Amino acid sequence: MKNNEKHFGTTKKNLCLDNGFTLVEVMIAMTVLLIGMLAVLSMQYYAINGNASSREVRMATNLSSEVIEQLKSTPYANLSMTPVPPPTGTAISGGVNFTRASWVIPDCVAINFNADNNTCVGLVPSCTEDPDTTITVPVSAVRVRTCWTDKDGLPHSVTLDSIRWNENETL
Repeated sequence: MKNNEKHFGTTKKNLCLDNGFTLVEVMIAMTVLLIGMLAVLSMQYYAINGNASSREVRMATNLSSEVIEQLKSTPYANLSMTPVPPPTGTAISGGVNFTRASWVIPDCVAINFNADNNTCVGLVPSCTEDPDTTITVPVSAVRVRTCWTDKDGLPHSVTLDSIRWNENETL
């Protein structure tokens, strides 16, 4: 039998061909896979940070809503006589310290601050002028702010405004 004779339908020359991948092809494939994995890891990092930020905003909103609901359930006469002095308390959730402050101004429809710098301290509230000053409005303006500092040291706050109608008085 000669060297180039057919053996089961193939020549000896074809038996020597390598049908696998070369080292260069494997290295290119691994590089492409690595770039893809780094992109997915980057997306995971931003997703985790976004979830943490969202949790903090949700927690601050819930804490502010809790104070608003508490003030809404307080009888109007008690609300007007004893405005809630800031700050009204702190809460810790997920390693973040939240500070709540609330302000109530009787016979007022909206609250303004002397400076609004996303903090819960050092703010002096004042009443927004009622466009119709000939009539006394039987409502109290309520503002609740929850402040916190994130893990990067940046201050944040959530502010909720509401009004409390005097249910015993008519216009």
